[in-house]
Amino acid sequence: MDIRRKNTIKIRAFHRKLALRLGILGILAAVLFGVITWFDQSNRIIDKVTNRVLHGTKLFNEQISYLIDIPSWPDKKAIQNELTAFTSRASRNIKEAEGHFVYVGIWDSQFGFLASVIDDDYPLMESLKSHKKQLELELKKAQKSLYKVHRANGIPHILMATPLVDAGGKPVAYVESIFAVSPQAIASARKEIRRTVLGVIGIVLVTTLLLYPTINLLTRQLSSLTINLLDANLETLKVLGSAIAKRDSDTDAHNYRVTIYAVRLAETIGMDPQAIQSLIKGAFLHDVGKIGIRDKILLKPGRLNDKEFEIMKTHVPHGLDIVNRSAWLKDAIDVVGYHHEKVDGSGYCEGLDSQGIPLAARVFAMADVFDALTSLRPYKEPFSFEKTMAILEEGRGKHFDANLLDAFTRIARPLYDEFAGRENDGLKTQLEEIIQRHFSRDAEISLQGPSLQSVV
Repeated sequence: MDIRRKNTIKIRAFHRKLALRLGILGILAAVLFGVITWFDQSNRIIDKVTNRVLHGTKLFNEQISYLIDIPSWPDKKAIQNELTAFTSRASRNIKEAEGHFVYVGIWDSQFGFLASVIDDDYPLMESLKSHKKQLELELKKAQKSLYKVHRANGIPHILMATPLVDAGGKPVAYVESIFAVSPQAIASARKEIRRTVLGVIGIVLVTTLLLYPTINLLTRQLSSLTINLLDANLETLKVLGSAIAKRDSDTDAHNYRVTIYAVRLAETIGMDPQAIQSLIKGAFLHDVGKIGIRDKILLKPGRLNDKEFEIMKTHVPHGLDIVNRSAWLKDAIDVVGYHHEKVDGSGYCEGLDSQGIPLAARVFAMADVFDALTSLRPYKEPFSFEKTMAILEEGRGKHFDANLLDAFTRIARPLYDEFAGRENDGLKTQLEEIIQRHFSRDAEISLQGPSLQSVV
């Protein structure tokens, strides 16, 4: 199964997950907005009734204004008569529709009692008395309009205190009232709230359903672009590696083998998946800087002299310059820039020791030397496995990381038997499997890994 097919399966799974999550999100949003709407509409019902009570207080204020502005104020008997008449009319007008006053009391500016009307037959009156007392205390303290809602047996009761003012707008008395919302008003309000909430939930769910095709289309386009981009990046990686390999030795086999060796070692030591991706890029491009070396030196059949070797060393900065020009290839610098360093600090170009050499470079250095020793070169025959391992052992703690050498020793023989000295037959298939295993995850919608994200 190739990368594209694997990622197509993963993308289909992603879209199923997207549909599920979008559905859950839509339901949660619908519930959230439904709850918000429920409370908002409930508060609006209370506010509506409260405004009606306030309006009634203003009407009462106007009704008894003739009593307020006479010198004999306050005439308790006249105030009581007006209050009784007013509450009687109010109850007839709004009792069935919204509710009725179960208590109205009037107090002068010094909070002396003037008049009151109490519905003694109201079954919840006893439970409301303590709240009425609390309202009186708060009124005496605040001396301004205030109200609160108290629920008794599930019925909202609006407790309100408002001032009565004279012609000059000066408070001369205060009206306390308890208004019980009627069952009919509650039932009507709940019906209206349910209708509004269901409407909001429906709108949210329909919007979610309408959004899904658009999101699905955009993610599919992104998925396709991502897969194509990954294919193009990998193709570029292979082409660059192949170009320098053919110029150097007329074969891709060296790149294939060192990449296989390095990845096997990286997997053995449990290297991070993202780091293995970087290692693969670096393995392919480790000698890309040789494209800047003259053929006279690059293709010389014998050993290089000191001056020629110094020129050959410049392939490292050349390589760094090349890979740094690409966001996707930039993480290959650990191998490209440091694969000629040695753990004792005697390598080039920076003379780093084991503490400063990146892990990917230390892993690759061992794979590179192992392949060089076991391969045919213009100036030597391939070495046997035993001689190769003996040379690697001589480099323990000098050229090579001792721990990595121990890990490589455990897997070296199977690698030698399967790949040493082989050309393209089978190597390309093995390499494709490695690429599929370590790069296919990058074509998922999550685009995990900074290297691919930086390109997208």
